[in-house]
Amino acid sequence: MTIFDRLWADLPPVGRDPRTGGYRRFAWTREDRVLREWFAGEASARGLDVVCDRAGNQWAWWGDPDACPGVVTGSHLDSVPDGGAFDGPLGVISAFAAIDELRAEGFAPARPVGVVNFGDEEGARFGVACAGSRLRLRRAAH
Repeated sequence: MTIFDRLWADLPPVGRDPRTGGYRRFAWTREDRVLREWFAGEASARGLDVVCDRAGNQWAWWGDPDACPGVVTGSHLDSVPDGGAFDGPLGVISAFAAIDELRAEGFAPARPVGVVNFGDEEGARFGVACAGSRLRLRRAAH
């Protein structure tokens, strides 16, 4: 079984509509909670530090993002009504798989590497697409 297959194995039943075969993984629902817990668990299994910002985006870091600018990859785990299986999850799974491969090759990043799960990207529940990735959050002034 490949890294991708192992990661993907947990996701197909979450939010699948048995009548249509499509997915209903809307933000801030039970299905979303299950997927967010899955993300946190996969990050934890890799020793990545997980941070959730005020927009609800989950960030899993290999290295300290406060030390210097990092590189981030990933996507989202929510879906449009009756959406396809791979839309957002493909980016998240691929990001975790890439970290696994880099570590297996002994790679040590010079900059922090992050995996992101953007919250409410599809906008299926509230009608605002890309909410998580569009919000610009500023740190409080010190």
